[in-house]
Parts: sequence; C-alpha cells; structure tokens
Amino acid sequence: MRCLLCRIYLLLLVISALLIISPVHAAEITLAVANSTCKTIKAVGEQYARSHNIKIHYLCKSSGLLAKGIRGGAIKAEIYISANRHWVDYMIEGGLVTAENVTTPWGNRLVVSAPINSPLRLQTWHDLTSESINSIIIGDPGTAPFGRYAKQALQKTGIWEQVKQKITTTKHITLLAEKLAQSDNKTVGILFATNLTDRLRPLYSIDPSWHPAIRYFMAPVGQSADNAEVTGLFNYLQSDPVFETFKAAGFDVTSE
Repeated sequence: MRCLLCRIYLLLLVISALLIISPVHAAEITLAVANSTCKTIKAVGEQYARSHNIKIHYLCKSSGLLAKGIRGGAIKAEIYISANRHWVDYMIEGGLVTAENVTTPWGNRLVVSAPINSPLRLQTWHDLTSESINSIIIGDPGTAPFGRYAKQALQKTGIWEQVKQKITTTKHITLLAEKLAQSDNKTVGILFATNLTDRLRPLYSIDPSWHPAIRYFMAPVGQSADNAEVTGLFNYLQSDPVFETFKAAGFDVTSE
C-alpha cells in the first residue's frame, strides 16, 4: 500500500513538473493584407502581438492575388484587407466574407512620381501625353487596386488612348516603387502617396474625383469571425492608437 501511494505521489510530481515546464503556445493569426498597407500593418501588429501573446503572420500581396488565393484555397488567412471594394465583393460572392463584418478604416490618394534626380516637371495632368515622357508605370489593373484606380483616372480624363502605349505594369506597389527609382528621366509612375520612398519625388497629385474613392476594406475570413483572438485583433486595427499610426504614415483615417 505504501509503495502504491509512493508511486502515485511520484506520478503527480512528474505531471506537475510537465505542466510547469510545458510551453504555452501562442495563438497564431494570419493577415492577408494589401501590399500598400504592409509596412504600417506590421508596425501596429507587432505591438499588439507582444502584449497579447499571439503570433501574427503577414501575407503582403496585391488585393486581387490575395483574394484569388484565399477563394481558391491556396492561401489561409483569418483577416483580409483589400485596397478597393471590387476584391472584397469578390470574397463576399465566394461566401468567404460576410458583408456585415466589412469595415473601411483607412483611405489613400494617388500621385504621379519620378526618380528623385529626374528633371521632369508636370504642369498639368495632360503632360503625361507629351514626348518628354516615354513610359508610365502603373499597377496591374487586373489584380492591383492602385493600378485599377490609375487606369480609371486616365480613362475619366480622356487620355487613356493617348498614353496606353506608354503603360507598363507591375504586380504590386512595392515593386513599382523599386522599379521607378531605377528608371530613366523619361519615366513616371502612378502609385499611392503612402508608398513614396526617399528615392522618389512626387510630381502631381491626382484629383480624387477622377476615380472611385480609395478606401481599404477589412473583414474576418470565414469562421474566423467567431474566434476571440481574431476579433480582438480585428477591433484593435480600428482603434484610435492604430488610426494615429496610419495617419502618421499618410493614410486617410476617416472611417466610413
């Protein structure tokens, strides 16, 4: 009897020790975010992760590539952020996002830019049609919202047909900024103002009436809306401290 009690006591000690030394695994959340928000999202996300014992993974691509990947099953994510309405509607149509859960916490604006040492000047928007500009880099209108907005502005102002032979496209906005910085003095790019780098110089701010309002659309994906950790992060991304960080980065933070 005494030996049996000793064994039980030792077993309890072992179990207690294992419970003490076993690591507590942090919850993991994947954010599929429009590339133009990536740097700022990571900054606010890491602050939240440290204080809430969660691990956040970031997938930063064009909104269209992310939406197609999630809907096709190639990408798994708990929260999706699109840089336009088109791709969040695509997610809603696919049954992956509930319309009532979609929020629009931030906005942006488009600018025409050139390499920092370029002598180019734009007096008017229609200067894009001049011989002084040989190439205009925009995002792929098929998957990258900033490219879609750029094409819409060119069409709305009636110069798309005049400049379309000058157009080259990139998959995402970070790639455009890098490519533009290395371009010649007859190349410009159209991108979000928040993605200008110290190697680029803005030439012209695009009238926002020339394209649909630039808003970011955020929603939990699938059953993630019922997950407490996901809901906590989702709400945090719409909080005043996050708004202040996005505002400092140049985003419009007037919620709609």
